[in-house]
Amino acid sequence: MNILLIYPEKENNSKGFAAFFQKFFSKTTEDPLELIEISIQLPITWERKLRDLNQQKLNTKDLAWADYVIVKAEPRQRTSTIKLIEKCKSAGKKIIAEGALFDSQPADFDNVDHLILNQATFDPFVRDMEANTTQRIYSAEFRKEKLRKTAYSLLGFSDYLSRNIHPFSA
Repeated sequence: MNILLIYPEKENNSKGFAAFFQKFFSKTTEDPLELIEISIQLPITWERKLRDLNQQKLNTKDLAWADYVIVKAEPRQRTSTIKLIEKCKSAGKKIIAEGALFDSQPADFDNVDHLILNQATFDPFVRDMEANTTQRIYSAEFRKEKLRKTAYSLLGFSDYLSRNIHPFSA
């Protein structure tokens, strides 16, 4: 299975420190830590690619390659996330959505195939995918002991000014 992990573009990137570095050094100030944490929860046999839309454009080859698209988004990424979902749907891709944006407003995203309303619920979702018995919404009480090591190997560190560290990563 081919999984395309996408981190939507952050909005209001036009002012301040972050905009300065992105303009002059082609770097963003932070990496998509939570998205690479999701990747480690996927079966090792699944192929994955990561696209941080703050660093690179999403191309049609990426979408054609993917069986599923996982979108991880925060509320400040709402506008770009809506555009991204429309693009993926028009390409016929199934979308798995996770993150604070979807946690806070799940009813606004009825065009998403699967909502993961807590990162710790990815294990049951993956089991259901492998058994072809998926539900539309997965939600569970947060349990930090369910989180895994972070897959930093998916990132190009030279694209970022700093590196996020998740306090629950092993």
